[in-house]
Amino acid sequence: MAIKWKKRKKSWREKIALLLTFACLLTLPGVLSFPLTARAAQELNGHKQIAENDRYVLYMNEDYLSIIVQDKATGKYMESAVSYDDGKNNELWLGQMRSGLLLQLIYGTNDTMQADLINDDVTKEITYTDNGFSADVYWNDYKIGMRLEVELTEDGVTARIPDDSIREEDETYYIGTIAMYPYLGASYLDDKEGYMFIPDGNGALIYLDDKEGRFKSGYSTMIYGTDIGFIDNTVTTLFWEKYKMVNTANSVIAPIYGMAYTDDGIAYLAVVEDGAERATIEASPNGASIDYNRIYARFIERKLYKQPTSNNTTIGSFDTVETDRSHSDLQIRYLFLSGDNANYSGMAAAYRNYLLQNGDLSKKDTSYRTRVDFLGTDRESWVIGTSAVVMTTVDDIRGIYEDLEDAGVTDFFSAYKGWQKGGIYNLPVTSYKADKEIGGTSELTKLTEEAAAKGISFYLYQDALRINPTENNATFNVIKQVNKRKYVEDTYQDVYEEFNFLTPARTNALLTKFAESAAKKNVTNLAVGGVSNNLFTYIYSGTSYSRYDCADSYGQMFDALDASTNLALEVPYAYLWKYADAFLDMPLYTSSYIYEDESIPFMSMVLKGVIPVYSDYVNFEANKQEFFLKMVEAGTYPSFYITKESSADLIYTNSSDVYSSEYSVYRDTILQYTQELKAINEKVEGAYITGHEIRDNGITVVTYDNGVTIYINYSTSQQSADGHTLEGMSYEVVE
Repeated sequence: MAIKWKKRKKSWREKIALLLTFACLLTLPGVLSFPLTARAAQELNGHKQIAENDRYVLYMNEDYLSIIVQDKATGKYMESAVSYDDGKNNELWLGQMRSGLLLQLIYGTNDTMQADLINDDVTKEITYTDNGFSADVYWNDYKIGMRLEVELTEDGVTARIPDDSIREEDETYYIGTIAMYPYLGASYLDDKEGYMFIPDGNGALIYLDDKEGRFKSGYSTMIYGTDIGFIDNTVTTLFWEKYKMVNTANSVIAPIYGMAYTDDGIAYLAVVEDGAERATIEASPNGASIDYNRIYARFIERKLYKQPTSNNTTIGSFDTVETDRSHSDLQIRYLFLSGDNANYSGMAAAYRNYLLQNGDLSKKDTSYRTRVDFLGTDRESWVIGTSAVVMTTVDDIRGIYEDLEDAGVTDFFSAYKGWQKGGIYNLPVTSYKADKEIGGTSELTKLTEEAAAKGISFYLYQDALRINPTENNATFNVIKQVNKRKYVEDTYQDVYEEFNFLTPARTNALLTKFAESAAKKNVTNLAVGGVSNNLFTYIYSGTSYSRYDCADSYGQMFDALDASTNLALEVPYAYLWKYADAFLDMPLYTSSYIYEDESIPFMSMVLKGVIPVYSDYVNFEANKQEFFLKMVEAGTYPSFYITKESSADLIYTNSSDVYSSEYSVYRDTILQYTQELKAINEKVEGAYITGHEIRDNGITVVTYDNGVTIYINYSTSQQSADGHTLEGMSYEVVE
């Protein structure tokens, strides 16, 4: 029998007594002492509270699987489902703006079909956990399913889709892309003060101001560079059908992006932990299709590509879809920041700590060294074959070192390019054999010993990715694209017009063989390019390999090499940073997209004090004064590409783009840069950058954790900051 309780109306005396009792309880120590935000309303913007820890509260809406992350200390929050609708958006846009999962499906040759949690017939089975929830989602019309797992962590939230949970049960529809929480932190027009951080170049910001409809599109770039397994080799921007007129955009070297509400003091840095090898960063300012600022990662599961119908690709082709989808867990970790840390400086510090704690980065010797690279030999066409163009011999390098030492400079890092038999583009390098034109193997070995004795970091450079089909047999061990055509990289040069790419397995075999042969001569410093910043889908011997396979192969190769070799890597992708004793060619600028509002040295801020970071070559910068200040700001070390002979000698070689390199021209600049930048580094040796501020008067302020502050004036006129007066285009270091 059910018992029914009858309510009795309390008297006014009883009500007052209850209120007084409750007030007294609140004042007692240890009684009801949990934070106010935790005992506030259990619902927020249609989302119910499902998890809580010392720092954050997690809310969730079962219909949308959307979430809200609230900072307990301030009560501020970010939501993944846009709560404000300006009435301009159709059902598809509303589906994007509120769904926790957003898919693009492939149907026939259409790869733009949208599937979301609002407009489609979806079945959801939700299981709550101690720190979040798990939702098995199934799109009934498309017979596609997956499981979304969300967990509240001490530093934010993780969102995950296990690979083994993804189902495609109908051959009519395939998953093209998947996005988790594509509108987390999205803002309307200029309702919020702050910015989106994108990993373009060294880093860039897109402000959350009203863009007034100026931009029709936003940032959409693949993490870890373009996949050459799918691209068309044809370049359309050629002058006289030979010269490239458009610079290549910067690759995304780290799988991160961010959103900051500087007015609310809340921000997050998103780290794509799983699936980054085949994902893109999407960032759109308001006015690009809709009036909302949004940033997210999109994971690629399958792609359409054109399959030629014959060996003559100009005759015809047809669209086809990848036979198998990608296979990887998909996970994003959102590192939330609050208060004074809710900005890009806090994001950089959070990413650095994350990498160090997870073993993805380790502290190396960051002693200051000026990078002086040398070009040994290249080749130019001759009556029969090619002839050597000798630019810098072993003896020339000795002479340059001695001259700089006499001037008081002894701190050097050098990568010697074109040292190998046959010159810089005789690829691949299979053994330790130096070109006789530079002095031969024995003289090169002697130089490496002399450099080591003087404390000079002297490295031998090689491109471990490419093979020159003119000089070597490229019939075997080279990759094919997904359309089964051999990948060809055009050089737009006259001597060697094209290169092919080696398979990762072949690269591993050859690079390991070279390292072993060099080690016999005690040559263990290796600078590696090509494989450090390329990932691709490819076919070899009829078997398809993904970018995940490619990254795994390169990772295993460098893991083995790291045990016996000192590695300097050329613009390495983040998954290889733990192997790099030096980071070469860090970009100091962005791709200069029109929607970017500010360039910031984000990657340099992450790595400063952890590993030595070297800039692009100073030789080829038009505004050297500004470039110098950029190095001061970012804490990077300078790089020079030097030859003993005049660069005019290279005009008929594949190195014709090296238009200024003669040592006599750059000697004084090397001395000046070394003197100034070494003095700065002595004050911040081993310290981390903890603050970076761009002020309206052209002053940038960089703060280190050891108390040193550097002021950089990028304006051409005298400016003042914090009691310090700086002349135009100058800097000041304050301890």
